[in-house]
Amino acid sequence: MQRFENRVVLITGTATGIGLASVQRIRSEGGIVYAGMLEIPSDVDFAGAEPVVLDVTDEAQWQAVVARIIEQHGHIDVLVNNAGIRESNLAENTLLEQWHRLIDTNLMGAFIGCKTVIPFMRENGGGAIVNLSSITGIRGVRNMVAYSASKGGVVTMTASLAIDHAADNIRINAVCPGAVETPMISELLQIGNDEAAARERMAATHVLNRIAKPSEIASVIAFLASDDASFMTGLSIPVDGGRSIR
Repeated sequence: MQRFENRVVLITGTATGIGLASVQRIRSEGGIVYAGMLEIPSDVDFAGAEPVVLDVTDEAQWQAVVARIIEQHGHIDVLVNNAGIRESNLAENTLLEQWHRLIDTNLMGAFIGCKTVIPFMRENGGGAIVNLSSITGIRGVRNMVAYSASKGGVVTMTASLAIDHAADNIRINAVCPGAVETPMISELLQIGNDEAAARERMAATHVLNRIAKPSEIASVIAFLASDDASFMTGLSIPVDGGRSIR
C-alpha cells in the first residue's frame, strides 16, 4: 500500500522506539517524512526520511522546522507527536522540576506542535494529527502521578482539538500504548536485581501476556494518519494487549 504517497509527514521523537518504527512504516508507504529528534545519531536507518533537530519544548524550533517543510513542499499533511519521556515517583517525592519536565515534554510539546502545524493544514484543506498518550493516560498507574497527568492531558487535549478543527478537515486522534520494547522500558526493567522476573511481571499485566514491538504501535499510528481512518477523530485508542480491560 502507498497510503502516504505525496504526503508530507513530520514525526517527533524518532531516534528510537515507536518514533523510529513510525518513520520506517510511513516511509514504506510512500510518505515524505521529516524525522524530528533532539540529536541526530549516525548509526540509525531512517529509511530515507529527512532527520531534523527538534526540541519539542522549544516553540522557535517548531516554527523553524515547519517553515522549512513548507518552504520545501508547500504543505504538511500529517503530524505525529511522539516525543516523550517517562519518570516515576509518588506525589510527595515529585520535585516541581520533575513535574514541569514531564508536562513540558509530553503535553506542552504536543500542544506546540499542534498549534504550529494546524494553520498550515487548514490553509491546505486539512490533515491528520496523531498524538502519543499512554495506558497511563486512561488508567491510574502506581507511582506515576506526573507522567500520568501529562499523558491524561494529551487525551483530553486531543478530544478538544478534534472538536475545534473538524470544520477545517483536520482529524486529531491519540494512541495509548501499553508496554513496548523501547529503550525507555528496557531502562525500567533493569532497575532491581532480576530483569527477567520484572519483564514477566510487566508482560502479565497485559491480557496477551507480552510486551509490544514498536512496529505494532506504528501500524496503528499509520492507520490513524491515513484516509483509512477518515471517519475517526477525537479518539484515544488503547494499543495495549488488553491491559486497559483488566
